[in-house]
Amino acid sequence: MSRLEIPTPGQAQLVIEELYKDLERRIESSPPGLCPVDITRAFLELCHAQTCGKCTPCRVGLWQLKNMLTDVMNGTATMESLNEMEALAQSIMDSADCAIGYEAAEMVHKSLVGCRDDYEEHIRQGRCICQSKQPVPCVALCPANVDIPGYVALVGEGRYADAIKLIRKDNPFPTTCGFICEHPCEARCRRNIVDDAINIRGLKRMAADYAGEVDPPACAPSTGKRIAIVGGGPGGLSTAYYLQLMGHQVTVFEMLPKLGGMLRYGIPNYRLPKNRLDDDINAILKTGVQVECHAANYSSCLLQFCRILNSYIYFYIYYSVPCMTARFFRY
Repeated sequence: MSRLEIPTPGQAQLVIEELYKDLERRIESSPPGLCPVDITRAFLELCHAQTCGKCTPCRVGLWQLKNMLTDVMNGTATMESLNEMEALAQSIMDSADCAIGYEAAEMVHKSLVGCRDDYEEHIRQGRCICQSKQPVPCVALCPANVDIPGYVALVGEGRYADAIKLIRKDNPFPTTCGFICEHPCEARCRRNIVDDAINIRGLKRMAADYAGEVDPPACAPSTGKRIAIVGGGPGGLSTAYYLQLMGHQVTVFEMLPKLGGMLRYGIPNYRLPKNRLDDDINAILKTGVQVECHAANYSSCLLQFCRILNSYIYFYIYYSVPCMTARFFRY
């Protein structure tokens, strides 16, 4: 009977396993807009380290591809080098003995085909296209492009009212989003590299809870133009808020008794208390937005608005389609 043996991992193996965990966290929190050439080279070096080195395509071919990618990064490559890299990657894909070599070459080939402009920019200008427009990860993933680092810093300093004002620059529903936002920003939070993402939505709700009643900013001087918005849902109210701040006089026509659309009538109270929704709506109405509820249909809204604007020739109508799209009509 053989003896039971439980091998103990060595110090080097423990260190490598920790490195893999750190690498996994960094990959998960990678922001959009990274240089595709640099990322391709980094993954190629990792794949080359994982190969056994027995076959020439992996041992020599991947190493040569890495050197050619380094030349592209340094700006010493030529346009002909890109064609040579593409041919070499295809050759490795056809002749590699294992999946590691094949997939590494395939990754380089896909990068060359899909990110050709970035490679050519490195050769011509010595830099990547993405360097001038790489966004902050959380802001880039926020549908409203809210300044998340800004209001997180303000909440950290206890300036809750200023945090709400900063959020309203891009999103007039800070309290509502504090309850129901799906927080895609947390998926690529930089804090994931250390331990876990910051509770961004929770901080937004905290700011709304502790800020109290925050008045909207002052409106710009009147432009003399009047705008009708058909539909008092989140899209219509957001449009009304920002147009009113720009100095236009806005009137919202809503078919139902109260404003809010799907926020009020589609989300249950336990998920979004309606008194908290009213806090955001009241802040929008404080800018001077006028409201006409119980408007039966789109045609009656237009007739009512035309009667109101019988002395005006130039105006806009914004038609907010519930939960789908929005359309502008100019007269």
